[in-house]
Amino acid sequence: MNVKVFSLTALITLAAIGCDSGISGQASENEPPETDLSVRDASLVDNIDDRDRLASTVFASWSGTDRDGFIARFEVRSYPDGISIGADEGWASTASNDSLILLPIPRGQATSNTVLEVRAVDNEGAIDASPARTVFPIRNSPPTIRLNSFELPPDTTFEVVSFSWIAEDPEGIANIDRIEISLNDSTNFVALPSDTEFITLIGNVDRDDAGQSTADARVFFGRSFQSSDVTVPGLRLDEPNTFYVRSVDFTDTTSTTASVEWFVKKPTSNVLFVNDYRLSATAARRNRSFHLAILNEFLNGKPVDVWDISQPASGVISDAVPATVEPTVRQMLAGYQYIYWVTSSSTNSTRTNNMPIIASVMDDFLNNDGRILVHTPVTPPVDPAENLGNAAFVLLPFADFISFPDSLNQSLRILTGAPITPSSDVGLAGSLPTLVAREIVLATQPYVINSAYIPLYDGEYQYSTKSGSRGTWFGPPTVASISEDRHVAMFSVPLISSFDGSLVFEGADGDLEASRDAVKLILEELGFPRQ
Repeated sequence: MNVKVFSLTALITLAAIGCDSGISGQASENEPPETDLSVRDASLVDNIDDRDRLASTVFASWSGTDRDGFIARFEVRSYPDGISIGADEGWASTASNDSLILLPIPRGQATSNTVLEVRAVDNEGAIDASPARTVFPIRNSPPTIRLNSFELPPDTTFEVVSFSWIAEDPEGIANIDRIEISLNDSTNFVALPSDTEFITLIGNVDRDDAGQSTADARVFFGRSFQSSDVTVPGLRLDEPNTFYVRSVDFTDTTSTTASVEWFVKKPTSNVLFVNDYRLSATAARRNRSFHLAILNEFLNGKPVDVWDISQPASGVISDAVPATVEPTVRQMLAGYQYIYWVTSSSTNSTRTNNMPIIASVMDDFLNNDGRILVHTPVTPPVDPAENLGNAAFVLLPFADFISFPDSLNQSLRILTGAPITPSSDVGLAGSLPTLVAREIVLATQPYVINSAYIPLYDGEYQYSTKSGSRGTWFGPPTVASISEDRHVAMFSVPLISSFDGSLVFEGADGDLEASRDAVKLILEELGFPRQ
């Protein structure tokens, strides 16, 4: 133990004596580092058969040594063999010892002998003057693309349609140079940026030109609907269309072409009729015929576009509603000024009703001074949790469901011969006819409104309980209402029977046209156009 202590003390003493006497001599210059690649061969070209060339994305690792310091970083570059490149050109700095590298292949070529070089840089900035170098024989693999099957367009759309796809490349997504699309022509394509995954096409349609059969389509990028100056020619109106899409890599190698067919209806009007009646196909046809006739009579021959979203009859969102309501349905509806909507259900579920999902993207329509009349029953949800966030509540002139003292043991109905009467002192309602039920009405309840809405009709309801007691309902009676700004109106009682199509109401004087006249008065108050 004493020897060790002595020795250490002696060393310290000798160091001190050395310092006092000064250090003579000349400091050595910094020596540059050395670099090694994990691939030891300077060239793999002679070792690999042409048929077995490597994919152009290779994994490489490297190391460096420095006898008088340490390695601070590496510099990496790659280029096709045989080209002239300056000693300090094309280097990329990295602190990593390995990487997945996409080796370049000259545009238009399927194969290449490509050089990979790595050089180490030490802590004093000295660079290895003889970089580690290997020539890789590589081949290009074609990219792939597929349309997103969950976001294909419906069988039929108007001039607004969206597409999404997934593009991949064996050499990595960075090897994709561009996406190319076409309408109805698989030989002429329009180029889009390589990172494009979702577009919306809007045909440049003149709604007043009855003879227009084709249109150029403007391209909008992404789900945020970014405008561009890109157009695609050849959208066919009132005919089937085919959309083609393919990816192209930096060697100009193309993927196979993905495609989808659908039908485009030419819009002809700023008035849209939506048939959303889904109890049965027969009931849907009857309601479409009845309400469309009212609208056509009011418009005096002005054209009307029809969007039928009545199938399937129930259970899921209609197949005719695009999966991408944002931005597809938003932009489609924004192209209209007036909407007449007939639905069999809107207030009791966000999972199986069309209106909640579509109402969520109707703000552009309303902000553009849009006007809408909705015929819908008011029925509460069986499971309130399933109805949270129902956007129909925001759209409709409706504040809340009525409440019963005991909601499990009470139901409401309008009896045969019972009236629905115009609400007093509300302007428009003064000219509305009183209507009388020709049959029992069970499918809807009255509802609560607030000060932003004006009641148009009150229903005379009777309640009944499981215990057998009955009586007159004295709760909120509203069955039709309109917003104060006259943009949205709602009629909650059915006007025809879903069973046989017969009239549910007539005038107090027996006038069978009274319910139709009431609807026309509401359309007039909303500002629907007459020819």
